[in-house]
Amino acid sequence: MNILPWGGPTARAASALEIDTNAVFLPMVPALIVALIVVLLFALHLGVMERRRIGRIEIKDSILMPREEVLVAAGGGSGTDVPGKARRFGRNGRGTPRTGSAGTGSAGSNDDDTSTRDLHVEEYNEEGETTFTGVLDPNRATLRPKLFWVNAGLTVGLLTVLGLDIISIPVLFMIAAGIALAVNFPHVKDQQEAITRHSSSIVSVVAMVLAAAVLTGVFNGTGMVDAIAHWLAEGIPDWMGPHMAVVVGVLSLPLTFLMSNDAFYYGVLPVLSETATRYGIDPAEMARASITGQTVHMQSPLVPAILLLVALAGVSLADHHRKVLWRAAVVSLVMLGVGCLVGAIPF
Repeated sequence: MNILPWGGPTARAASALEIDTNAVFLPMVPALIVALIVVLLFALHLGVMERRRIGRIEIKDSILMPREEVLVAAGGGSGTDVPGKARRFGRNGRGTPRTGSAGTGSAGSNDDDTSTRDLHVEEYNEEGETTFTGVLDPNRATLRPKLFWVNAGLTVGLLTVLGLDIISIPVLFMIAAGIALAVNFPHVKDQQEAITRHSSSIVSVVAMVLAAAVLTGVFNGTGMVDAIAHWLAEGIPDWMGPHMAVVVGVLSLPLTFLMSNDAFYYGVLPVLSETATRYGIDPAEMARASITGQTVHMQSPLVPAILLLVALAGVSLADHHRKVLWRAAVVSLVMLGVGCLVGAIPF
């Protein structure tokens, strides 16, 4: 979706080659649709494989019931069933009633092999607090159910202003984050705690973004981008000249992964496009081929969004690349192939 007309890559390619944005995007719509289908197929495959790996997850009733009910059901020692409450501690969360003294821990009737270890009291510690921690903890202190519509309105407003492109993105997100903190956590101490909870992700992502900016500056400032572009143009044999669009499409995968979009579209693409005109290839066709590598580019460590994604997901960038990078390459090659089939990219 990064290649939409209002996205950066398409606008950069059109600007660098001095052509209309629609001339680049519209002929690539069939390729984009097929690529989206491939992405959904990959997502389906990953979902099926993950279900096979971990099996079916069932949320236990003891997690959903109020804390007071759990304490009453677990502490009653009368030796009889607690109607409507103790039955929630049945085996596998199915509501199997348990007889005997709940207070003394006697097993009572055990015809269906129900034992203490099968009860779901282990979801709560000795203080009666849930041990189901994390973002799914139904009793976490950071929940703000009464502010749901306020937060939803703030999110919609953020996306609206983002689409209108009237404020710089970093400034816009800083303003929205400040408003969200003030609304959800009125006290300064709570705001500090909220920032501290995410501090590790913030520091690591900012550090990686700064490092990526340094690398990009080295590429541009030392003339390496221009040298790479001319080296590629001179190294392509004459017999590959009529296929320059396909060559650029294939080269866009590694090049946009290793360098920024600005460096590729303003530094490399114009040189290769000028070479392609000698073989009768239109600049618009070169631009279409150049945007097919954006699926791989979005996995680059030079892209701040992917650094934020892996930080919030709690996975390493290397593990993410092992799982995703080859799939992204497949999607890009599918876009390139479909573009050739529909005539948007000359082969």
